[in-house]
Amino acid sequence: MTIIDANHYLEQLLSPAELDRIARDCQFCLRKRAITPAMLVTALLRALGCDQVDGIAGLHHHFNALQLVDAHQVSYKPFHNQLRKASFALFMKALVERAIALRIGQQMKTASLGAFKQVLLQDGTSFAVHKSLAEVFPGRFKTISPAAIECHMLMSLLEQRPVCMQVSADTASERQFLPEPERLNNSLLLADAGYIDMAYFAKVNEADGFYLVRGSKSLNPKIIRAWRGDEREVPKLAGLSLKDAGRRHCRAEVLDMVVKSGKFEYRLIRRWFAEEKRFCIWMTNLPREAWPAERVMSLYRCRWQVELLFKEWKSHNRLKGFVTGQKAIAEGLVWASLLSLVMKRRVAQTLMGDGLSTLKAAKNSGTWWFPLLEAVAHRALEEIRERLEWAAVYLAKNARRTKQRKSIQNRTLEGISNEVFSSCTGSLATTN
Repeated sequence: MTIIDANHYLEQLLSPAELDRIARDCQFCLRKRAITPAMLVTALLRALGCDQVDGIAGLHHHFNALQLVDAHQVSYKPFHNQLRKASFALFMKALVERAIALRIGQQMKTASLGAFKQVLLQDGTSFAVHKSLAEVFPGRFKTISPAAIECHMLMSLLEQRPVCMQVSADTASERQFLPEPERLNNSLLLADAGYIDMAYFAKVNEADGFYLVRGSKSLNPKIIRAWRGDEREVPKLAGLSLKDAGRRHCRAEVLDMVVKSGKFEYRLIRRWFAEEKRFCIWMTNLPREAWPAERVMSLYRCRWQVELLFKEWKSHNRLKGFVTGQKAIAEGLVWASLLSLVMKRRVAQTLMGDGLSTLKAAKNSGTWWFPLLEAVAHRALEEIRERLEWAAVYLAKNARRTKQRKSIQNRTLEGISNEVFSSCTGSLATTN
């Protein structure tokens, strides 16, 4: 069934008729041209997912390399003109949304999430673009990068794939891209310190959702109650501010507290790292009874999966600032790069199932993904199936997760999931 599912997924996304329909809906291609949507998309996937492309000329070379007849090759200018259309970015974004939304027969699940319906990871990554785009995409670091794009990603931990993505200037506030509170009903959000928003967290609470966010150094709430990591209460800390309750007041390595900032009351966990001589804090509304401090801190380590996705995206799908002053090209190629990531992950997960190393599959995509795209571009239907079968065998032998030593098994996603979620299958209730 995996071969059939993968074949069906590719057909739904990359069939010429479907791509023509989406291109017309986006006003990208309203009449028949030498550069068809099907051939353009396949060429972009081939270039961004399999090769070290450094410029738009490299994308053009990949397009011509897919042509079986010399007369179908195009010169650089008409190719560039297609990419500079304002609707190019809309077309690629529509394809990404469709690639994410399509459900296929076998969905990869890394582990049970206990009582949670979903665990979502929120983060952003940015990169510099041509300085002529500074008015459209102003950067935070004016001297070094006057123009920069930031991609705001919401990722599913369960399925190891993006759920949605938004593109903005690097100067835009990260908090405005958080998911709607209602979406977090019976679900958990993991985020970094840049996403602290007390009013938003209150709405998540009202929606019966959960959050776990890294605290910033500027946080200084009033302590209402405090417990050590061994569950012993520390009454002397009540009434103090967080910064006043330093190592002189309590030498416990872990403190689990109920705190208040203005009108907002929430749970705060603080840990002392002796080697680095610093505190690390986490904000959450997970109940203490079901989620002791040690388990909460282990749970937060799952957020690293979105960082690994960014690394794969930048290193193996060419997420970068191409040298162009055209907004449509810069933004459209971001979406094309994400389309490459989403499709490669989904096809590899479908063919391989459990045990897949997404990093190994991405590193070797030139071997298994490249030939598959050529067969899709040439509409060689029998050959597509043969290459999918070959890819399944190849990934099973060359993209399997390496078995970790027992001493570090608890650092892997599977180890953390087994430790954190296995004993938390009961119902949850928010602390407020």
